Amino acid sequence: MTYTKGIAPIVTVYGPGNLHHLSYASNGGITNVVGIQQITSNETTNLLLGFSYTYTGYAFYWDGEGPAFWRDAGSTIQEPVGTSWTDATGVPWGSEVILGENVAAQAATAVNRDEEVIVYIIPNDLD
Repeated sequence: MTYTKGIAPIVTVYGPGNLHHLSYASNGGITNVVGIQQITSNETTNLLLGFSYTYTGYAFYWDGEGPAFWRDAGSTIQEPVGTSWTDATGVPWGSEVILGENVAAQAATAVNRDEEVIVYIIPNDLD
């Protein structure tokens, strides 16, 4: 289940672009947070998406020159990453399923934290 027992989404992007990340639905009354992690490499980049125990909803999308795919850590099954907040890849806390979501309303009310999102660039062949 995502974000439990060390399982977190890994996003693989091809070429430069921006990975947009949203944390929402705080169980502690904290405002939603949104940010961009810019990728400048023309090569393949792997990113591990972090989390906070305060939020129960996460979503992300990619706008870049090449495609992007996600998978849960430890899995070999990859799927395309969403391309906008109206068609984002949604990650409910503790879910086994990552869904296509419209989180435009949540993103619109979020505090901007560009370049401060919890995203770790990782080496190839992490698993």
